[in-house]
Amino acid sequence: MIRIRRLGRADAAEYRAIRLRMLREHPDAFLESHAEGARKGTAVYAERLAASPVLGAFVDGELAGTVGYFRETSAKARHKVTIWGVYVAPGHRGLGLARRLMEEAIRRLRATRGVEQVRLDVGTWNRPARAVYRAVGFRSFGVERRAMKVGRRTVDEELMVLFLKPVPRA
Repeated sequence: MIRIRRLGRADAAEYRAIRLRMLREHPDAFLESHAEGARKGTAVYAERLAASPVLGAFVDGELAGTVGYFRETSAKARHKVTIWGVYVAPGHRGLGLARRLMEEAIRRLRATRGVEQVRLDVGTWNRPARAVYRAVGFRSFGVERRAMKVGRRTVDEELMVLFLKPVPRA
Protein backbone atom coordinates (compact mmCIF):
# COMPACT_ATOMS: atom_id res chain seq x y z
CA MET A 1 0.00 0.00 0.00
CA ILE A 2 1.28 3.48 -0.92
CA ARG A 3 0.43 6.48 1.22
CA ILE A 4 1.62 10.08 0.81
CA ARG A 5 1.47 12.51 3.71
CA ARG A 6 3.24 15.50 5.18
CA LEU A 7 6.06 14.56 7.49
CA GLY A 8 6.13 15.99 11.01
CA ARG A 9 8.49 16.14 13.96
CA ALA A 10 7.70 12.53 14.87
CA ASP A 11 9.15 11.46 11.49
CA ALA A 12 12.49 13.21 12.04
CA ALA A 13 14.63 10.09 12.65
CA GLU A 14 13.23 8.27 9.62
CA TYR A 15 13.53 11.41 7.49
CA ARG A 16 17.12 11.95 8.63
CA ALA A 17 17.98 8.39 7.59
CA ILE A 18 16.51 8.74 4.09
CA ARG A 19 18.01 12.22 3.69
CA LEU A 20 21.49 10.93 4.54
CA ARG A 21 20.97 8.04 2.12
CA MET A 22 20.06 10.41 -0.74
CA LEU A 23 23.05 12.64 0.00
CA ARG A 24 25.40 9.64 0.08
CA GLU A 25 24.02 7.94 -3.05
CA HIS A 26 23.63 11.07 -5.20
CA PRO A 27 26.15 13.75 -4.20
CA ASP A 28 25.68 15.40 -7.60
CA ALA A 29 21.91 15.84 -7.13
CA PHE A 30 21.68 17.82 -3.89
CA LEU A 31 23.36 21.01 -2.69
CA GLU A 32 23.94 19.70 0.83
CA SER A 33 26.81 17.23 1.15
CA HIS A 34 26.52 13.98 3.09
CA ALA A 35 29.06 15.29 5.63
CA GLU A 36 26.97 18.44 6.19
CA GLY A 37 23.79 16.42 6.60
CA ALA A 38 25.42 13.89 8.94
CA ARG A 39 26.57 16.65 11.31
CA LYS A 40 22.93 17.53 11.96
CA GLY A 41 21.14 15.61 14.65
CA THR A 42 17.56 14.41 14.62
CA ALA A 43 16.43 17.59 16.39
CA VAL A 44 17.63 19.72 13.44
CA TYR A 45 15.68 17.54 11.03
CA ALA A 46 12.60 17.82 13.29
CA GLU A 47 12.89 21.63 13.06
CA ARG A 48 13.26 21.43 9.27
CA LEU A 49 10.09 19.34 9.02
CA ALA A 50 8.21 21.81 11.21
CA ALA A 51 9.43 24.85 9.23
CA SER A 52 9.08 23.69 5.64
CA PRO A 53 6.64 21.16 4.17
CA VAL A 54 8.15 17.80 3.26
CA LEU A 55 5.91 15.09 1.85
CA GLY A 56 6.79 11.46 2.33
CA ALA A 57 5.72 8.48 0.26
CA PHE A 58 5.29 5.40 2.41
CA VAL A 59 5.25 1.90 0.93
CA ASP A 60 3.86 -0.62 3.39
CA GLY A 61 4.72 1.78 6.22
CA GLU A 62 8.32 2.43 5.10
CA LEU A 63 9.41 5.93 4.06
CA ALA A 64 10.40 5.37 0.44
CA GLY A 65 10.47 8.86 -1.08
CA THR A 66 10.34 12.57 -0.34
CA VAL A 67 9.69 15.98 -1.82
CA GLY A 68 10.05 19.28 0.00
CA TYR A 69 9.08 22.81 -0.91
CA PHE A 70 9.39 26.29 0.48
CA ARG A 71 7.64 29.53 -0.29
CA GLU A 72 9.56 32.73 -0.73
CA THR A 73 9.00 35.16 2.15
CA SER A 74 9.63 38.48 0.44
CA ALA A 75 6.45 40.41 -0.39
CA LYS A 76 7.56 40.66 -4.02
CA ALA A 77 8.31 36.95 -4.35
CA ARG A 78 5.64 35.27 -2.19
CA HIS A 79 3.97 34.02 -5.36
CA LYS A 80 6.91 31.61 -5.91
CA VAL A 81 7.65 28.23 -4.38
CA THR A 82 10.80 26.12 -4.82
CA ILE A 83 10.76 22.31 -4.88
CA TRP A 84 13.73 20.57 -3.24
CA GLY A 85 14.81 17.17 -1.94
CA VAL A 86 13.01 14.94 -4.44
CA TYR A 87 14.14 11.36 -3.89
CA VAL A 88 12.90 7.79 -4.17
CA ALA A 89 14.89 4.96 -2.58
CA PRO A 90 16.29 2.50 -5.15
CA GLY A 91 14.20 -0.46 -3.96
CA HIS A 92 11.02 1.52 -4.61
CA ARG A 93 11.79 3.03 -8.00
CA GLY A 94 9.56 2.12 -10.90
CA LEU A 95 6.37 2.44 -8.84
CA GLY A 96 5.64 6.00 -9.98
CA LEU A 97 6.42 7.44 -6.53
CA ALA A 98 8.31 10.48 -7.81
CA ARG A 99 5.42 11.41 -10.05
CA ARG A 100 2.88 10.83 -7.27
CA LEU A 101 4.92 12.94 -4.83
CA MET A 102 5.20 15.75 -7.37
CA GLU A 103 1.49 15.59 -8.21
CA GLU A 104 0.56 15.78 -4.53
CA ALA A 105 2.92 18.71 -3.94
CA ILE A 106 1.45 20.53 -6.95
CA ARG A 107 -2.11 19.77 -5.77
CA ARG A 108 -1.32 21.28 -2.37
CA LEU A 109 0.36 24.30 -3.93
CA ARG A 110 -2.59 24.96 -6.26
CA ALA A 111 -4.75 25.09 -3.13
CA THR A 112 -2.40 27.58 -1.44
CA ARG A 113 -3.62 31.13 -1.81
CA GLY A 114 -1.28 33.41 -3.72
CA VAL A 115 1.06 30.73 -5.09
CA GLU A 116 1.40 31.22 -8.84
CA GLN A 117 4.58 29.44 -9.86
CA VAL A 118 6.76 26.55 -8.78
CA ARG A 119 10.39 26.17 -9.73
CA LEU A 120 13.10 23.57 -9.33
CA ASP A 121 16.64 22.81 -10.42
CA VAL A 122 17.70 19.39 -11.69
CA GLY A 123 21.05 18.06 -12.88
CA THR A 124 21.17 17.97 -16.66
CA TRP A 125 22.52 14.42 -16.36
CA ASN A 126 19.36 13.24 -14.51
CA ARG A 127 17.13 12.18 -17.41
CA PRO A 128 14.60 10.19 -15.33
CA ALA A 129 13.92 13.12 -12.97
CA ARG A 130 13.72 15.60 -15.84
CA ALA A 131 11.17 13.33 -17.57
CA VAL A 132 9.01 13.19 -14.42
CA TYR A 133 9.10 16.96 -14.04
CA ARG A 134 8.12 17.50 -17.68
CA ALA A 135 5.33 14.91 -17.34
CA VAL A 136 3.74 16.91 -14.49
CA GLY A 137 3.94 20.17 -16.41
CA PHE A 138 7.32 21.78 -15.69
CA ARG A 139 9.10 23.55 -18.55
CA SER A 140 12.74 24.48 -18.92
CA PHE A 141 13.74 28.13 -18.77
CA GLY A 142 17.48 27.76 -18.85
CA VAL A 143 20.59 25.96 -17.70
CA GLU A 144 22.94 27.11 -14.98
CA ARG A 145 26.41 25.99 -15.98
CA ARG A 146 28.62 24.82 -13.13
CA ALA A 147 25.78 25.17 -10.62
CA MET A 148 27.53 22.81 -8.20
CA LYS A 149 30.99 21.46 -7.61
CA VAL A 150 31.31 17.91 -6.37
CA GLY A 151 34.98 17.50 -5.67
CA ARG A 152 36.68 18.70 -8.84
CA ARG A 153 33.69 17.94 -11.08
CA THR A 154 31.06 20.54 -11.91
CA VAL A 155 27.36 19.84 -12.40
CA ASP A 156 25.11 21.81 -14.74
CA GLU A 157 21.49 22.22 -13.66
CA GLU A 158 18.39 22.70 -15.76
CA LEU A 159 16.09 25.39 -14.35
CA MET A 160 12.42 24.46 -14.61
CA VAL A 161 9.15 26.23 -13.82
CA LEU A 162 5.48 25.34 -13.60
CA PHE A 163 3.02 28.23 -13.79
CA LEU A 164 -0.07 27.40 -11.73
CA LYS A 165 -1.99 30.32 -13.19
CA PRO A 166 -1.84 31.59 -16.78
CA VAL A 167 0.96 34.04 -17.42
CA PRO A 168 -0.53 37.43 -18.39
CA ARG A 169 0.49 38.79 -21.77
CA ALA A 170 2.43 42.04 -21.70
